Amino acid sequence: MNDLQGETMNQFTKYNFYNAPEASIAKLEAAQSSFGKLPNLLGYMAAAPALLNSYVYMSEQVSHTELSPTERQVVMMTVNRFHECRYCMAGHSQYAQSNGIDMGIIHAIRDDTPLDNHKLATLRSFTLNMVKQRGVVSRTLVDAFFKAGYSQQNALEIIAMIAFKVMSNYTNHLVGTELDGISMSMRWTPANQR
Repeated sequence: MNDLQGETMNQFTKYNFYNAPEASIAKLEAAQSSFGKLPNLLGYMAAAPALLNSYVYMSEQVSHTELSPTERQVVMMTVNRFHECRYCMAGHSQYAQSNGIDMGIIHAIRDDTPLDNHKLATLRSFTLNMVKQRGVVSRTLVDAFFKAGYSQQNALEIIAMIAFKVMSNYTNHLVGTELDGISMSMRWTPANQR
């Protein structure tokens, strides 16, 4: 099931490297080479080279934060869950599983249940409040974030990850991106729609 359940998907073109705007072709070819298949999200983003190129650049940047791979997934999946992005939640869940990230953590985020790890729970709370409150968070929340062992750099890195997820989550909602085959086993439905 797509975010828009097919209502507007036909209004948007999913490109590949044979028919995409010229400024998108190199990124699509690189994605095909890297993944073995062109992700549907990138095919839709290709209609706007500025979006596709920004998204690919941000993907590279957020993979080099000071946060661990597990912490990065906690941040990004928390944003996916808040935005109710089915495509990204499935994709990140599949990525986490294939990269040995504790699936108990992933399922806690998917199902909005408590995290046993205090530091990760603090990270999730900080991220969620940053998104909900558009960056206007309390001093108490910031102090708790630092007390849990996170740094100023980490707080600012979360802003980059939120921006990265906004690009994909909003695109998926707008165009109704179909799940890629590899992530079908990790499909997800928001709790309020179950």
